[in-house]
This record gives sequence, C-alpha cells and structure tokens, in this order.
Amino acid sequence: MAKLAGVSLGTASNVFSYPDKVRPEVRSRVHAAASELHYLGPDPAARLMRAGKVNAIGIVAPAEFRTADALRNSSFQMFMCGVAEVCDEEGANVVIIPDPAVSPAINSALVDAFIFGQVEQLSVARPAEMRKLPFAVVDFDGGKGVNSVRIDARAGGYLAAKHLLDLGHRRFAIMSFLRTFGPALYHPPEPNRDGSIAGMPIDREKLEGYRLAFAEYGLNIDETPVVQAHPWDTDAAPLLLDRAPDATAILSMAAMQGVSLIAEANRRGRRVPDKLSVVGFNDIPEALTAAPPLTVIDARNEEKGRIAARMVFNQGRPTAKLLQPQLVVRDSTSAVAEIHLQS
Repeated sequence: MAKLAGVSLGTASNVFSYPDKVRPEVRSRVHAAASELHYLGPDPAARLMRAGKVNAIGIVAPAEFRTADALRNSSFQMFMCGVAEVCDEEGANVVIIPDPAVSPAINSALVDAFIFGQVEQLSVARPAEMRKLPFAVVDFDGGKGVNSVRIDARAGGYLAAKHLLDLGHRRFAIMSFLRTFGPALYHPPEPNRDGSIAGMPIDREKLEGYRLAFAEYGLNIDETPVVQAHPWDTDAAPLLLDRAPDATAILSMAAMQGVSLIAEANRRGRRVPDKLSVVGFNDIPEALTAAPPLTVIDARNEEKGRIAARMVFNQGRPTAKLLQPQLVVRDSTSAVAEIHLQS
C-alpha cells in the first residue's frame, strides 16, 4: 500500500494511527491506495493488545435478564442509552452482559470496565474486583469506596402514594416486582409483612415510601392486597384486578405493569381514571402511548446511565450519587369518584 501511494511505511502507518501528522493530500493518496487494495486499516486486535485495553464498557443486566431481556425492557433501554451517549463521546463500545445468575459470560467478557444495573448484592461485582477493573453499581448503595448511582426510590414511592391519597383514594392495591420469570404471586392482606413482597432492594425502598405515605393518612399498608410479578407477565394484571375488585387506586412498581393494568381495566369496563387510578414507576415511551397516558414516577434512567458511565471512565475517587425522582402527572389518575366514597 505504501509503495502504491508513493510514501514511506511510517507515513502510511501515521495516516491510520496519527492522521493529523500527515498532510491532507498525502492522506488522500494513502486512502486511495488502501481502497484499491481492499485494506481497512491496522488489525484492531493487535492494536488493542499493545494498548492493554479493548475499548469497551460492559453493562451487566439485572434481575435474571439475559441479553435479549435487557434489550426488550424499556426502562433498561433508556439506561443503556445514557451509557451509550457517554461511550460515543469517549469513542468506546458497549457490551451487554447477562445477569451472572443466569450466565457466566461476565467472567470472560472483553471489557475495560463494568456497570451493574440494579444490583441486589454487592457480591455480584466480585468478577470486576478479581479482574481489577473499574465498576459502578446502579440503584444500590455500595457503601464507601464503591461507585454508585441510584434513585431515591423511597421518595419516589412516597410521591406516588401521596399523589393518590391527596386525590381522596383510600382503597389500594399494589403491583410489586418479581425478580424472576416465575408465575405471579398473590400476597393477601396480613399483619407485619416484610420486604419479601418486593423484588430488588430498590423495590423494597418503593414499598417503604408507600408505607410512609399511608401512615400519614392513618392507613396500614399491610391491609393492602399485593400481586408480585415480572413486568412482562400477562397474567399479573387480571390477577390483581380479580383480587382487588374494590380498589380505586393501584400503585405499580414498574411502568409496564401500569400500562398492562390500564389496558386490562378498560377491557373489563373498569375505566381509567373514572373508576380506577393507576401510577407507575419509571417514565418509558409506553407510558405516553397508554390510553390514557400513565402517571409515573420518573426514575431518571438515562441520567443514571450517563453518570455511571462517567464514573468508570474518570476512574477517580469512588463516589455515590443519589438522584431525586419526579412525579409526572398524566391522565391515568383523578380524584376518587363520589360513588366509591359512599360505598
């Protein structure tokens, strides 16, 4: 190629490695010669071996997600977009890695750093520590010395419940998160229920936020029926509506669950928001296209992704970032109907 372009080997190499050091007309000749010879440039594998980096960030999926599950989940898509924005700025690639609970892929993933989505226990980051790679955890308080970014889910749960309570609702049901792909679970009202009726640590924080708001209005959350289900479980919405026929409001720990509840309630003639109000958690595109659009707690997923990515790129002193949620009021909530107050 250098011979065809009429330049030295060093100049040809600089065209691909340090193009700013080569005059534009020389670069054009070298690129023309490369095109004629079907040469794409230096072998990236050899270059990366010399640099000791692979120029990629690994995003580790949560909640027994495999790669396809992560791509299918709207909330996680938004989070990954935030990570990808920073990777684009840094000229790095993104690798999606299944939850270590369902695949050992993390042990051999060719990445320079890890971002763990919705961590349940810090031990999930052990492979990163063993490989001495920087990492950040998401929606989990990793403690001192660990990069972390999370939403204040307790505050989000409180905002969601208080919004409905302020509208006059007193008969509630809760759609909780199940971290596995098993069948939906029904938890009837019973005293002294613990956090096991919520899936991940972030979901237990949402539940605590609900509890705090209920207590301010003299309500006991243990008297509220709960269905615990994976967001894509099509049986969950019918089950909850069957088990809570008198509820005027539903708190959903995932936006997709809220969207499903709206569709199922409307199908049954239990129109939203006239006969039932619904609030979801996470603002996703499907929340806007629901009929009616879903009131949500915005958990700022894209921002979490951007912050986590910058943490692993900067590699400075580990920091913990707590983001405040926002209530986004749409048409799936309204004041409780007079007929419900009298019955």
